Amino acid sequence: MTRATTRRSPWVYVIGFGLVVALGYVLVDVSKAMRAEKKQVSSYVAYNYNARSIVGVWINGEGGILNVSAYGGGGKEVCCVVLPSYWRPGLKAAVRWEEDGDWLTDDHGQIVYRDGRRVYVARPPKERTVDIPPYVGGEGPEMGRFQIYFLPNDEVAVLVSTSYPGSPGNPHPYPKDPRTN
Repeated sequence: MTRATTRRSPWVYVIGFGLVVALGYVLVDVSKAMRAEKKQVSSYVAYNYNARSIVGVWINGEGGILNVSAYGGGGKEVCCVVLPSYWRPGLKAAVRWEEDGDWLTDDHGQIVYRDGRRVYVARPPKERTVDIPPYVGGEGPEMGRFQIYFLPNDEVAVLVSTSYPGSPGNPHPYPKDPRTN
C-alpha cells in the first residue's frame, strides 16, 4: 500500500470533531436536567408589611401555623418547603395565607359571647401564585431559606436567600409600622 491510499479525507476529521462536540452538548444538557431535578428541603420565614397579623401560611400546599405579627416577621423558621436545589426559569410558588380574624359583634358594636366565650370569626384564606426569582447567595446546600413577603394590597413576593431583609443582597427592607414613624 502506498501512502496515498491510506490518507483519510479531511471530512472524516470534521465529521468526527462534530460528533464529539454534539456528544458534549448532549452530556451538558443531561447534566443540567439531572441537576435541575435535584430537590431539597428548606425552612421558610415570613415578613408582614400589613396591619393585620397572619395566622397560617402554606407553600405549594405544605406548611401550616406560622404567626406573623403585623408589620413584623422573621424570627422563627418553619419547616419545610421542598424546592429544586438549583434555580431555573419559570419556577413558581403557590402561597396561601390566612389573616387573623375578628370577634363577632352585635348591631351596637359589642362583642358577642356564647357559653361565656367570645365568638371568633375567621377570615377566608387568600392565595397567590408568584414567580421565584433566582436564588440569592447560593444554590444547592448553600441556597438559604425560603422567604415570603406579605406586601400591601394582598401582594406577595418570595425570595430564596441567605440574607435577611435590610441586609446587602436582599431587596426588601424590614417591615416598619407606619403609625410609629
